[in-house]
Amino acid sequence: MKRLLVMAGAAGLAACSILHPNGTTNPYEKPLFVSRYLNPADPLDQQIQRTIEALRADPSSATLHNDFGMLLSEKGFPKDAEREFERAVNANSHFFPAWYNLGLMRAARGDYVGARHAFRRTIHYKPGHAAALFQLGLLEEKRKNFDSAIDYYAKAIRINHALLDVRVNPRILDTRLVHLALLRAYPNEHTRESLSFQVTPQPWEGYLPPQPAEAPSPQAPAETVLPAPPVTHT
Repeated sequence: MKRLLVMAGAAGLAACSILHPNGTTNPYEKPLFVSRYLNPADPLDQQIQRTIEALRADPSSATLHNDFGMLLSEKGFPKDAEREFERAVNANSHFFPAWYNLGLMRAARGDYVGARHAFRRTIHYKPGHAAALFQLGLLEEKRKNFDSAIDYYAKAIRINHALLDVRVNPRILDTRLVHLALLRAYPNEHTRESLSFQVTPQPWEGYLPPQPAEAPSPQAPAETVLPAPPVTHT
């Protein structure tokens, strides 16, 4: 009898636990904490609910975990968002967008060691990822490793000039090393630009360009004046 009870309990536990394809429990089968804050009329919340349903069907999708993390961050659940990015890279360690997003979340809460690891994973799997290089520059500048920070900034700017635009990259305001990074990124261009001459703008008040000398006009030959005939008196 006791053995039958144990077997029945085990069977009930197995029925309540729907397993992930890799053998772990699917965490999306039960209602999530965020679900109680969803408004069915809100477009963002609708997208969140659709993503949850997709994860219930495919909990091993790195793309879905990454998308869900971004949605949760926008909704205002940073801890849950970070967990989704971690699940994304666990599902696919080569999925560099999730590594980058994970680095952003860790840096935002002050985990600079974890953020540095995530950004380095990003450029490992996606060499030339300009945004990750810039973020690494910010972390190095915070550690006062200025030479290393300038090197990261220079690499990032060479790859993507738009990072200098505050509308594209608001974090450009958080560094005091941009001028040095520009010198390292474009040393030859800077030298040439420093030697550029300026032309005189036209028109310029008080300035008259030299005029070509006019050739003297030919003079008419002098008229020959004949002497008047002598006057005779009769």
